[in-house]
Amino acid sequence: MSNPLLRGVSFDERLRFLRDGVVCLRGIVSPEWIELARDGIEQRRDGLLQRVVSESGASEIAGQLTVTRRLRWICDQLLFDKDVSAATATPWHQDMSCGLADSHRIVHLWMPVDHMPRETAPEVVRGSHLWKTGYRIAGQSGEAPAIELPDIESNRGAFDIVGYEVDPGDVVAFNHRALHHAGPVMSFGEKHRAFAILCADDELLALGQLNRQLAAPEAFRAAS
Repeated sequence: MSNPLLRGVSFDERLRFLRDGVVCLRGIVSPEWIELARDGIEQRRDGLLQRVVSESGASEIAGQLTVTRRLRWICDQLLFDKDVSAATATPWHQDMSCGLADSHRIVHLWMPVDHMPRETAPEVVRGSHLWKTGYRIAGQSGEAPAIELPDIESNRGAFDIVGYEVDPGDVVAFNHRALHHAGPVMSFGEKHRAFAILCADDELLALGQLNRQLAAPEAFRAAS
């Protein structure tokens, strides 16, 4: 298959990612790879999804955003496969609250394979990746951070929330420290499927700072 990336990451896109913690890269993944990801999600075929991870250029996107060539995927097969029969929103959270290392060197790449309105696609609190606080979700215990996450959804006007209407070929990239969520599916019969990949740099992997036990799809499905 030809080069999966239709274009490179621009300077402006890189600046927005570093400043805001999130950016939407329009039309960057080729239709061939989107179709392969769609087939993998529909058929639940790990082999197809693995090809998307290893050959789709995702690590290259992450490397260009963070200006490092050392990023590689650490987790894949994060299925975001909503329909109106399960029309529940994914709550606001930080991925670090789900057990990942507290580092800015992890990039979350979210690739839709269907058209999605902003109301269903991920939203991010702009600049929250730079906050010094780690939050726990209400009711979370154990080794979770001590400060409970504020009720963002009920006070949306108090936060600078960034979201996008997206199409296949777009990639929403955000820093894993950023506060983010996804809304419910509201349109009967519409498919809202996406494929997510986490990338981290080699130094984190070498130091063993990542909890690889969270690589199970079920552990991440609620966090995508």
